[in-house]
Amino acid sequence: MDDETTQETQETNDEAWKTAKIVGTEEEASLVIGFLNNNGIEAQAESLHASELPVDFGHLGEVHVMVPAEQLAEAQQLLEKIDAETAVPAAEGEGE
Repeated sequence: MDDETTQETQETNDEAWKTAKIVGTEEEASLVIGFLNNNGIEAQAESLHASELPVDFGHLGEVHVMVPAEQLAEAQQLLEKIDAETAVPAAEGEGE
């Protein structure tokens, strides 16, 4: 494969997958991926995290849950719905 073909393939792959959600750990990403898979949406995790580092900082601590571009809207809708259903209500008087 020549360099031009490799670059075209990479660009096509980048366009084929989009970030549906950004989470803080590989474990949380696994849960989100499992949820999406159970709802018929293919998903994968992408991260720059290095487990050898003692702390997470900046973008190195982010884990992106990626889905096929054509399923992005459906994935985001499902994730927003589950986030709303599992949100912890604020305690009375909190934030006043």
